[in-house]
Amino acid sequence: MCKCLTDNAPTTNHANYYHLPHKKKPKRLRWLHFPKTGTSFISTLWSYSCSTRERYIDLNVDSMVCWNDGTHSTFSMYDFALMRRYPWEMYGAPNFISSGNSSLSSPMNGRDVSLGLVGGTQHFPLSPNLQDKQVVQSDRYKKLVGKKQMMSYGSELLTHNMTVVAFFRQPEERIISAYKDSYHTNGFQGTPFKELLTKIRGAKNGQCKIGDQIYTNPLQCFANYPGVAGCMSRMLTGEKCADSLFHESGLENVAEAIDIILNHLDFVGLTEDWNESICQFHRLFSWRRDGVTGQHVWDQPFQREFANVHKSTKASIGVEALDGFKDVADRAVYEAAKVKFERIVGGERCYKFMSWDEIENQMNNNDDNANAHFLNIDEDGKVCHPLTCSDLGKQCGEWDDGCGSTVICGICDSGKTGLPSTWRVQCVEGKCVDYCPTWEEKGLWFLSNNSPPIMKEVSPSIETRKEEYLSPIEAFEICNVACRGQEDNASATDVTKMFIDTNLCGCGSTTKALKNITLSDFSSAHDMLTSCANSKVRKSLMNLKNNDTQPICCPLVNKEKLQQDKQWKKLYQLGGPQLEGSYFAHIHMGCGGLDECQDVAREKEAEIAVFDIKTSYCHLARNAFELDNLYTVAKDTDQRYILDLRNPVKP
Repeated sequence: MCKCLTDNAPTTNHANYYHLPHKKKPKRLRWLHFPKTGTSFISTLWSYSCSTRERYIDLNVDSMVCWNDGTHSTFSMYDFALMRRYPWEMYGAPNFISSGNSSLSSPMNGRDVSLGLVGGTQHFPLSPNLQDKQVVQSDRYKKLVGKKQMMSYGSELLTHNMTVVAFFRQPEERIISAYKDSYHTNGFQGTPFKELLTKIRGAKNGQCKIGDQIYTNPLQCFANYPGVAGCMSRMLTGEKCADSLFHESGLENVAEAIDIILNHLDFVGLTEDWNESICQFHRLFSWRRDGVTGQHVWDQPFQREFANVHKSTKASIGVEALDGFKDVADRAVYEAAKVKFERIVGGERCYKFMSWDEIENQMNNNDDNANAHFLNIDEDGKVCHPLTCSDLGKQCGEWDDGCGSTVICGICDSGKTGLPSTWRVQCVEGKCVDYCPTWEEKGLWFLSNNSPPIMKEVSPSIETRKEEYLSPIEAFEICNVACRGQEDNASATDVTKMFIDTNLCGCGSTTKALKNITLSDFSSAHDMLTSCANSKVRKSLMNLKNNDTQPICCPLVNKEKLQQDKQWKKLYQLGGPQLEGSYFAHIHMGCGGLDECQDVAREKEAEIAVFDIKTSYCHLARNAFELDNLYTVAKDTDQRYILDLRNPVKP
């Protein structure tokens, strides 16, 4: 078990921790995310935002994100996978909201309310200080803003009073990692990125020429390409990671970048010292005063926070392959980050790996058990090991972890199985169940005394498997039976009338997509640690054709109509409607869309409605307030639409 030694650790070696400074709990936590420095940090930030000691999210989520929009696309992004399972609107930020303002019922203007993790999880640089006339009047600033290469929200540090945290990485190692990750150069979009690819991939015998210099391998070509080096230096001072305008080294930004690190960043972590960095983050921001002893104590990180969720599968490349290349600007920045990190750490490090047996022995040999506030220990001195969602066999919902706390397994992801986007998924007793709302509305999905015989005929095990609902496999088979009855044309069967005449089945070619797929295959596809990209069910359903015989579920989402709607606005990671509020209801709409969500919102007197077309959830909020050009709260916003109900648009 990875463990952090707390401020009131029983040994004298760590007693000085009691006197180290602690930070105030942030109301706006801004992650300055340099590419290839540790996306895994989202597990710490999201759990810190959404978890308490008594009720916490399970971070053991597979990093693959899969779409069911017909493209069958997949990508590995743990941050998106985590936010999709634990939507901000549903799980919020209990650690940021004080008990005196827990209901958020007092008047707010956006500056007096906790917003949690803001600005997204992607690679957005800090915004420059717009109160500095020398900056905003410079030709450089005007050109960057004009080319949309710099954000103009105002300084998060000096204007908006955000708590800014960042991880730094040894610069050459960061560049090698970016090279291995498909030449990751945020800032080189469109033509600049194509020019970079042409230079690297068009090299003869692995060599390429930049100016008068010839480089002997593609990695050297990438590292020396103008505008690639200096990423961290630029992002600290308002510019994107890669410089596609000036193609400079980043040295021009170093002095300001170092000042920001040493004097303004609230937390600095080092990718190379990951475990210690995670412990230090919690020491700074998770502390509280014990109600009995009055001592400072702080909650232990979850074990998943120490994991590398984006571990590269490509062969390692040593810095010697760079043949002496040095990212001079970011080396200076990195040295400043190391100085700041050592200031945070102080005289003693707090990370230590301990086995469960070692922890139990330590607890038993320590009379006051001062370091046991984060553990559940029985009378025999045995530590209670909390169960994960996977341990419990749960895929969704909230459950007792076996140690007196509640583990949250989140909501179901409709992209896991690869069923068409016309299907829906809901949580039933901890299991994610794929279903057709049109069938459910007619009482033809969940088994009852009035269910037609065909339901039991195609699913003889429906009662013995203790699941009183159909699986997609059985629904497809019912449609096969109904369509065969229509083809025989001797006399319309009851099944044909029930499922064809009522538009519950579409007849066509007999599908081969579900061949050799079992009920357990469908069920296991929703397990939290199952990779949707490798799911047997999803791979099989990629062969499903539109003209195959299959259940007719919900209508396809008309995205063109969504874009034409004058009231609902699409949410973006930055920009777009700047509204937040206190969310009080989360309603799964089945086949319902924007109109139905709006009707429910008006009925419940909501001020904000957010509809997620991916999950079909309608999130409702009151006490709405404007963010006034501040960053939006970090969300998987690609599929979200927001409606401001305070001032209805006149027809």
